[in-house]
Amino acid sequence: MNYLRASSPSQLTKIIAKPSSLFLLKKTFTTFPALFSDVSVKSISSVTPNIAVADNKTTVKPNIPSVNLKSLKLSNELYAIFKIHNRPYLVTEGDKVILPFKMKNVEIGDILQLNDVVTIGSRNYKLVDYPIASNLYSLKAVVLEKTKRPMRIREVTKQRNRKVRHAMNKADLTILRITELKIK
Repeated sequence: MNYLRASSPSQLTKIIAKPSSLFLLKKTFTTFPALFSDVSVKSISSVTPNIAVADNKTTVKPNIPSVNLKSLKLSNELYAIFKIHNRPYLVTEGDKVILPFKMKNVEIGDILQLNDVVTIGSRNYKLVDYPIASNLYSLKAVVLEKTKRPMRIREVTKQRNRKVRHAMNKADLTILRITELKIK
């Protein structure tokens, strides 16, 4: 079974730039073959763009595979991997997410629509893309609190010197709760 892997960020952008990597649904287990018989699994090498010739001009039309989300809609345990400031967070519905920074322009109780989702999956299937089109899913979170970490004191010394300086740090945090994760 082929998996989408990239060893460096430059390789990942090359893979993402191909029209065939827009949607990729991988089947990892075959538990109910009759239920999931219409799921199409395509690797990146098997999908090629369509080439049309009209009036001596060659145009390339990307072959975008259709996504069948029936298997993900039927599963009751979904997870999602989304990114904020290029950091990935794996969540399910009801999880608390502790962000290591203070989000600006949000207040406690605000509902956020998270759009930068990389993967949505269940126990048997997953939808991989970067980013997934936001009309396929709904991922919402509510801001629970904006707080600070406990005071952290570390000792800073220099080589061959007896002087010890105490550096204090109290970093900002934003805590979110995932309220909704569903496939449309």
